[in-house]
Amino acid sequence: MATWGTKVFEEDSAFDWISELVDAEDARHFLVMTLEAAESEDELDADIGSCILAAAEVVLAILDEPRKGTPTEVLDWLDVCDCDDLSDLAELATVHIDRVLAENSTYHEQWKEAEDYAEWMSNVEELRDSLEQIAGA
Repeated sequence: MATWGTKVFEEDSAFDWISELVDAEDARHFLVMTLEAAESEDELDADIGSCILAAAEVVLAILDEPRKGTPTEVLDWLDVCDCDDLSDLAELATVHIDRVLAENSTYHEQWKEAEDYAEWMSNVEELRDSLEQIAGA
């Protein structure tokens, strides 16, 4: 990863993913495909993990509100997005955040070695907890 920070969209893969989201004809389908991108993989690739967290952030932004650090491009897209009911995606996002945090996640392994791992982990856990609360409501 050329650029990475402790917030989801501070990574190149997640930030690049935004252009795909904005260009997607069917937001729901695109979000589901992103969240489920690694279901059949034995080991979760770092770029895929980053995009899964980006999709989870967007699901949270749609169902609740955007978190601090959400890029302007996503906020602008949210203003014009004609999204159907996506409430069921909160649970799906939570499941796949767990996949990102699993032992066989290259992405998580890279973060474990990072100096600011605790801050990143706290950010991801906050995202997961927020989605879990929505899913349980």
